[in-house]
Amino acid sequence: MDDLSEKLSGILNDPEAMRDIAALASQLGVDAPGLHKEKKPADDTAAMLTGLMPMLGSLKQEDDTTRLLDAIRPFLSEERQRKLDKAKRLIRVMKLMPMLKDLPLFDL
Repeated sequence: MDDLSEKLSGILNDPEAMRDIAALASQLGVDAPGLHKEKKPADDTAAMLTGLMPMLGSLKQEDDTTRLLDAIRPFLSEERQRKLDKAKRLIRVMKLMPMLKDLPLFDL
């Protein structure tokens, strides 16, 4: 029994053996917390960009509110048209806020 515990502690203390175990676990589809390699900054950037793509596509997407604002635009003075444009940008930002909270951008 002591022989078995010595072998186990030897494996657990060997970083290369732990990497092999993590690779085997990932091949089997098992999530092995603590065994994964640390994420590279490039991986985080790629994940962030992947999360941003749907949001960028939804920026130009029209809904009832933006269609209404576009419909009344010709009837407004230039000053009010500028205010309407600012309001449309603010609406877009407000629609993005719930999506932004899910990104790893703000994880500290």
